Amino acid sequence: MADTTTAAGTGVVFKGRMMTLTVLEVRETDSTRIEDQIDAQIARAPGFFERMPVLLSLPNSVPDLVALSGIIRKAGMVPVGVLDPSPEVREAAEAADLATMDSPARGAAKAATEPAAASDAPAEQQASSQDAHEPVSRDEPPRTPTRLVTKPVRSGQQIYARGGDLVIATSVSEGAEVLADGHIHIYGALRGRALAGATGDTEARIYCRRFEPDLVAIAGCYKVADAIEEGVRSRAVSVRLDNDNLSIELQE
Repeated sequence: MADTTTAAGTGVVFKGRMMTLTVLEVRETDSTRIEDQIDAQIARAPGFFERMPVLLSLPNSVPDLVALSGIIRKAGMVPVGVLDPSPEVREAAEAADLATMDSPARGAAKAATEPAAASDAPAEQQASSQDAHEPVSRDEPPRTPTRLVTKPVRSGQQIYARGGDLVIATSVSEGAEVLADGHIHIYGALRGRALAGATGDTEARIYCRRFEPDLVAIAGCYKVADAIEEGVRSRAVSVRLDNDNLSIELQE
């Protein structure tokens, strides 16, 4: 059996990481219409999508993936692969030099439908197989203290609370951006961008006293200003993630 241990001083090491990626769902096959719609979305939040890695989701159609990859790159984003592909889409993705991957839900469903292993195998063999597939335990990253910002966040500034929550005691100006791996609390007006759960925490929340954002996002799911209902603008709100959709609720 090949030795898979990593020697000291090795210059290349593969490591697993949990990352949040934006999913671009495409329900069109016409490349011109796809490009127009992508450009329209990006125009609502210029700069937000710059060099952003994206996964493609193709629930109902199989567009020309080579052309689609070119459109995405032209728009300033980086196509990574295709999520939950059908056999037809998987073949097209390989031809377009795109990765393919299953979402956790689909992976679990596939595992549940796989036939059970034969129970008459020797106990030592079964134990060895279980050990080989047992996930490597990793220590949880330490939770950092809440970051408190007491001065207004001006246009062009970016504030990031890595590993914890972010509290803004004043306001966030248009053109400013605030991010947190946990919750975001803004006790003044939000006129810029607020991104909570930046490393994928779907339980993260955004709380704001006066809600007038350019963009809000939780764990990679976002809404731009044009998509936000008028009834919640300039009001006190909380924002949470509900089945991959942002729910914005008034706080009285």
